[in-house]
Amino acid sequence: MRKKSAFFLMMLLAVTVLFSGCGCGSRITFEPESSSIYVKKDGSVVSADIETFTGSNYNADELTAYVEQAVSSYNEEHGSQALAYQDDADKNTTLPVAVQSLNVENEIATLFLDYASCGDYLEFNGTAGMTGGISTLQKSTVAELAPEGSFQNADGEDTALEDVLENEKYHVVEIEGGVTMQVEGTVRYVTTGVTVDDEHTVTTPDSGICYIVFR
Repeated sequence: MRKKSAFFLMMLLAVTVLFSGCGCGSRITFEPESSSIYVKKDGSVVSADIETFTGSNYNADELTAYVEQAVSSYNEEHGSQALAYQDDADKNTTLPVAVQSLNVENEIATLFLDYASCGDYLEFNGTAGMTGGISTLQKSTVAELAPEGSFQNADGEDTALEDVLENEKYHVVEIEGGVTMQVEGTVRYVTTGVTVDDEHTVTTPDSGICYIVFR
């Protein structure tokens, strides 16, 4: 399972997420129409996916057991407890990967996973350095990462690189691979070729390193 480019093929799961520290003080709804990820300011990642099992022999119990085993094994291999679910009562321990929810109904499986870091997302899904899927994913600040290339603002207007770099405290995601991605904040600048879907969401091209700058 971890060697697949993504845990499932598509996603149709609505998740309400409370932004903290983004200055908006409001809730947004994470409702992607295809395989999507959500990158937070602290570098953690959420993925939400759906796969249709029409004509297969999967059932809810078998799939749940498979996913839970994959997650708990990954966590144990990375020095954490062999658990698939985060213990909400344990505020001092964060699992590298945790199952948020997994539902199977009418031959459709919907999965929602939490990752402690971009690195955990890449390694668990087996995409780092591979063709297809997301091969690069990291979250930093403009000052730390110093993004390169040509940029546009959220309105699609060409923006000088120096204007992007002067906002040193802005957050930035470096990514390679086509995906719809939501960020914990408001998109300000993107690499030319990235589509800004709304103030929190972008779609990246299949190839080439891209930067999404947000505050």
